[in-house]
Amino acid sequence: MRKLLLLLFIVSSFNSKGTIHQIQVWNGYYQFLPPNNITVQLGDTIQWIPLDPPTMTHTITSDNIPAGASAFNQIWQLPADTFFQYIPQVVGLYQYVCTPHINFNMIGEFIVIPGTTAIKEHTTKKELLKVTDILGREVNEKRNTPLFYIYNDGTVEKKINIE
Repeated sequence: MRKLLLLLFIVSSFNSKGTIHQIQVWNGYYQFLPPNNITVQLGDTIQWIPLDPPTMTHTITSDNIPAGASAFNQIWQLPADTFFQYIPQVVGLYQYVCTPHINFNMIGEFIVIPGTTAIKEHTTKKELLKVTDILGREVNEKRNTPLFYIYNDGTVEKKINIE
């Protein structure tokens, strides 16, 4: 029972339900496929995978990205690296290159737009049913421990009251 509750807590902590978009790295003609015009939603994952086994080292290096976005510079070679993933956290245009092959025009880009499936807060009045600890035991207010506040509308809030 404890393991199940812990697993549910960990799984519920992840909010990402984005789509994985794949970009293939083609060794033969030094290309990212498709190289341009990929549009993704905020929270989606970009995944670079090999089209064919690389016989040389490539990089996936951010070149021009929106302010506040995390830069990336992945040195990539088989057999150690079979893919690379990046989850953009800022809306805008992201351009990237393979630094050893930039002279061969090995460049790409993608555009990140705001997600269309925004979570709307439930506005009905909810009532607190009970407060439980991580093991599912009903408790009164405790300090310095994770607690679950369970409401009649099915929502659960995770809180830690720090003293």
